[in-house]
Amino acid sequence: MQTLTYRNEIARINAALAFNPALTCLALADDVDVMVGARQIDDGLNALFDGLLGARDNMPREDWRGLACYLRSEHPVIEALFQDPLTKRALEKPRGYAGDAVMMDYIYGIHQDEANRQTSELGRTICSYIQSRPAGQAVRYRREHIARLIDQVAAGKERPSVLSIASGHLREAELSQALAAGKIGRFVALDVDAASLREIDMHYARLGVETVHGSVRHILRRKVQLGNFDFVYAAGLYDYLNDAVAKALTARMFEMVNAGGQLLIPNFAPRVKDRAYMEAFMDWDLIYRDRNDMPRLMEGIEAAQIQSFEVYGDPSHSVVYLLVRKKA
Repeated sequence: MQTLTYRNEIARINAALAFNPALTCLALADDVDVMVGARQIDDGLNALFDGLLGARDNMPREDWRGLACYLRSEHPVIEALFQDPLTKRALEKPRGYAGDAVMMDYIYGIHQDEANRQTSELGRTICSYIQSRPAGQAVRYRREHIARLIDQVAAGKERPSVLSIASGHLREAELSQALAAGKIGRFVALDVDAASLREIDMHYARLGVETVHGSVRHILRRKVQLGNFDFVYAAGLYDYLNDAVAKALTARMFEMVNAGGQLLIPNFAPRVKDRAYMEAFMDWDLIYRDRNDMPRLMEGIEAAQIQSFEVYGDPSHSVVYLLVRKKA
């Protein structure tokens, strides 16, 4: 049998995509299954990620959804991919949704020993590959970026207050020098997942972090009264909110920002190169926004209240940020 290589596989995919993306994608999955079995793992996964993205971008949305469902439920390649703890957890959704706080920990490399013990050598190799992809890079950068912003706020104001909405495990707390040094006055982490809040209490209550059990609906209906804060952010929430809810929540969050304070909203961008694999094999659908979409989230805020705003991307071009400053 002729050895499959990443280069000739991508050439074949590109030539065939214009003819029949679905059939090409199925043939690709067959070839990747062979490549992974032959331990050509990086080449096989490179071909899979690139080929899936080409198919996704050349198919009607509903046809792509049907193909994605078939691939993750019927195609033999899932037996290898399912050994990866990231793919497995996203697909199984033990907390009801993909991208939960434990999965984020895996991307950060937290609990890596635990994840490694639960899988095979092949699973560990695939996990390491996926961690290295642009989406994984973006998640780690987002954590680091938020920690830097917390420290910047603390450098500009004595003992500022911070609110994290849909906090997950709040792993940025481990990277904030200001929090470790006791320079944050009040730090509140709100999440609907009680298990995530218990994790925060276990690790970060000693740093003064408070936990609040609540949801987006509670915030919008004003069923939780949290007060006002110098820095308010929602790290991974907006990827799951439609425009109407996202705009309403942005306005409500901005109300909770003190005069002179800041609001941060990250959102995965349509350019993220991993979106097709996430949708096909992780059953992980996000709501993507680009640099033109992000300012529209402020439509419910009175312009006179805004000092300035900034829209920018991360180094991997996978996440776009909206940073809004409130007038002093």
